Amino acid sequence: MPPDFIPSIFYSSSVEETLAIASKIVKSIAARGIISLEGPLGAGKTHFVKGVARALEIDEEVTSPTFTLLQIYGSENNRLYHFDFYRFHEECEAADLGLEDYFAKNLTIIEWGDKFPSLLPPETIRVIITPLENGVRTITLTSEKKIYAPSCS
Repeated sequence: MPPDFIPSIFYSSSVEETLAIASKIVKSIAARGIISLEGPLGAGKTHFVKGVARALEIDEEVTSPTFTLLQIYGSENNRLYHFDFYRFHEECEAADLGLEDYFAKNLTIIEWGDKFPSLLPPETIRVIITPLENGVRTITLTSEKKIYAPSCS
């Protein structure tokens, strides 16, 4: 990482706070960004995507794409691509999805993107959700490139 990039860290103690943090983050990045959403099972990754959809004014119900591999939300000019790498065992399985075709269009979020980081471009924003004690979670943002600097206010 470049030495001038300092990760941003947010704290969430509820689903509603996670939704609000996701909304704030997506408003700070490019509409055609790529997010690798990382964290253990049950960390709140799909809730984070629900917050992103809310910020993009997408009214569809957001569900985990674990069994479908890809969920597409929104309209042609306001699309959200939601991938899930959890069920893939080999990098070639994920590569066969033709990810590059989606990266150039609107916003792409990949749950479990850390399984195959070589498939993700350098401008990918890593969002790492880490459960702590008492239901609190940290939501850490990092990137190889300094793309934005969300404020905590």
